[in-house]
Amino acid sequence: MAIIFPGAAHILSGHWKTGAVWFLGCLIVPDFCLFILCLPNSSSFATIIAAYLLIVVYVVALLMSSYRPTRYLGCSGWIIFTFLAIGGWFAISPAVHFSKDLVMTHFGVIVVYTGTSMSPTLSLHDATVASRFVYRSSNPCRGDVIIVPLLKKDGSTITAFKRVVGLPGETIAIRPPYVLINGTELLEPPFFAKMSSGKEGYSGYVTAKDTELEGIELPITLGPDEYFVLGDNSPESGDSRHFGPVPRANIHGKVMRIVFPPWRIREL
Repeated sequence: MAIIFPGAAHILSGHWKTGAVWFLGCLIVPDFCLFILCLPNSSSFATIIAAYLLIVVYVVALLMSSYRPTRYLGCSGWIIFTFLAIGGWFAISPAVHFSKDLVMTHFGVIVVYTGTSMSPTLSLHDATVASRFVYRSSNPCRGDVIIVPLLKKDGSTITAFKRVVGLPGETIAIRPPYVLINGTELLEPPFFAKMSSGKEGYSGYVTAKDTELEGIELPITLGPDEYFVLGDNSPESGDSRHFGPVPRANIHGKVMRIVFPPWRIREL
């Protein structure tokens, strides 16, 4: 019952205020953990473990505190209370959704990666934290892994993970395995040197002609509000080589770190 309706045992035993605190805590704790994970300067492994422990401690404390004497309800009483609890959830669901939307709009969201375009940086089903808070006071930087919405041929939209390569006003070209920025090979930040080296599973950058998708003509000069984004698995990625630069307004967040599975926890 504590899982269906946190604080139920307290309410049944007459402790309405305590029950309300447990119930509100069930709504606030996950959002608070997501907020902590989205802080740009937080320590990766320690922060994630602390967030996990906070949730575990809260759930364990909730379940332990639920074992308390309550009034005898009988079978029919429990059935009625269960339906009332479920009805209560439906009644407050707008507030719950508003809470989640508020956090996801202003701070961040957990996004699970699917696909191969960012391999080996990201693996299938990696759970990541994408922060929207970061770009409210600054613009994307070269090397950031971002999430952008892409329109599929059937009209639906998917969330894509890409890396920022070109910044507004720059001229972008590709001379495998390098990206050229204003005619100079891109080697900074250090990731791009690793990418172009072909080591550690990275392939280096290839032109659109080397992929199975139609591409735009390079070199291209970006507008004042445009970014050139590429996937780390260049031969299999659909990115700005194919659909062109991404407007600043279409960048929905920065992918901060992998948070699950535990053996892949790290910053991006």
